[in-house]
Amino acid sequence: MSKKVTIGIVCAVIAVVIAIVIIGILVNSYKKLSSDEVGIMYDTFQKVLGTETLKEGLHRGPPGFEYIIFPSVFKSITFDDLQCLNRDAVEIVLDVTYQYKVRASNLTDVIRDFRNYTGYLKVLKLAGRSALHESCSKFNTAQFQAERGAFQEHVEKTLKARYNGLNTDINGLQVSNIARPEEYEKAIRSKERAREDIAVAKNERPRLVTEADTELREAETQAEIIKDKALSDARILYNRANLEAEAIVTQYQMEAEAYQNVLSESGLNFTVDGFLAFLGIRVISDASNPVYVSLQSPARSSYTKQGTT
Repeated sequence: MSKKVTIGIVCAVIAVVIAIVIIGILVNSYKKLSSDEVGIMYDTFQKVLGTETLKEGLHRGPPGFEYIIFPSVFKSITFDDLQCLNRDAVEIVLDVTYQYKVRASNLTDVIRDFRNYTGYLKVLKLAGRSALHESCSKFNTAQFQAERGAFQEHVEKTLKARYNGLNTDINGLQVSNIARPEEYEKAIRSKERAREDIAVAKNERPRLVTEADTELREAETQAEIIKDKALSDARILYNRANLEAEAIVTQYQMEAEAYQNVLSESGLNFTVDGFLAFLGIRVISDASNPVYVSLQSPARSSYTKQGTT
């Protein structure tokens, strides 16, 4: 093989290599960004950061460059079971979600501050956690229940203030859960039940007072009836006793007069014992059934000394 042929082959090889290198350089000088990405070129050889924020499409840069890529759409940050202390030093558990997006116009400053998206996202989460703790400390336990909307507005306002310094916009904040300690919830439920019971008792009080007054009046009326009946029965018994006593007295007076008349008409002169004996005989004689008695001596119309005629 002649020297000229050899030189030609070497030149051809060199040309091919040069062509391949050029093609490789051209290929490495073009890179693509997707529709949900923004980025800034970074020259890995010269360590130079670009100044233009690039959007979707194919872009040419220095050979071997890289993109420092950030999302161009809103992304979500979620805090599940975040524990914080409220103004009463009561532990509150929060579930919070919100969307964030870097401001493309300030992407160069963001990269200089946080280097890349990973460092940027880490700082965003720390700032968001800090904002939630701060907001939590501004509300007491009762306000978390009664002013939930106000708490969410305060959280959003605090987050926007924190993220504004990080060249970030936020949107769609949602506080999906606010949980208080179980012991506190039990105490609140007991308090609510007691409050409801008090309200029911207050509503029932007029009816119960009316019922009690009605029962009192009925009892007083019944007592008056019983008292009047007792007085009436007492008067009846008293009058009956008086009548019976008068009847007995009258009967005995009549009997005494009758016996006096008998004695006067008979010309008898009884001693006390004789008169009692006479009454005994009268009673026995008037009895319908036989009567057996033991007497010391029979009644006599005249008593003389024994042995006299």
